[in-house]
Amino acid sequence: MRIRALLLAGFELGLLVPILAACSGTTAPTGNPALSTRPPTPTTGSATASTTSSGPSQGNGPLPAACAAQSVPALCVTFNLTGATTVTGSNWVYAEIPDANLPDSTCPEYGASTLESDEPGLPKVTKVIGSQSVEATFGADKAGDGAGLTGAAAGGSIVVDDVTYEAEDGTAKIDLNRDGSGKLVLPRLVGGSGSLSGSISWRCIDPKE
Repeated sequence: MRIRALLLAGFELGLLVPILAACSGTTAPTGNPALSTRPPTPTTGSATASTTSSGPSQGNGPLPAACAAQSVPALCVTFNLTGATTVTGSNWVYAEIPDANLPDSTCPEYGASTLESDEPGLPKVTKVIGSQSVEATFGADKAGDGAGLTGAAAGGSIVVDDVTYEAEDGTAKIDLNRDGSGKLVLPRLVGGSGSLSGSISWRCIDPKE
């Protein structure tokens, strides 16, 4: 009887070992996902690798094609206005303050001069923007004090293909920075053919050497 019991136990153990071996290839250890469900490890150059880039310190990215460095500081002015007509695009103008006889020699000098001016703002723009002939003049409603302006009330107008649009009282706001850049937020410009809204922004271009 004892020999028969030992033989039976050995037979059952012989069957159990292959079954356990087969199961061990598909069952993951407790607390770890099975190999087939693990996400692939990213490698250099893979789609999951993150990259960062930054443009010039003043402005966002390269200058538009219509803008170029001049012999004196210039402004690259970008219009983004929609409504009765659409004015979108960029062009350059000389960076001049209203009461200056000669332009300043660098963008920081221009920015400082603008913020100390009696009429700080955007110099007069008389250019083709996109497909439109544009004249625009906007300035802050207060004299400068040498510091930057943020959200200051502004006034002015824009002429688009001989139609004039005036900034509604109290709506236009202007930002001016010491690096010569700035932005106008124009919620409503009213003209004979309707209204415009949007923004005008600019960045200063240092002279070419």
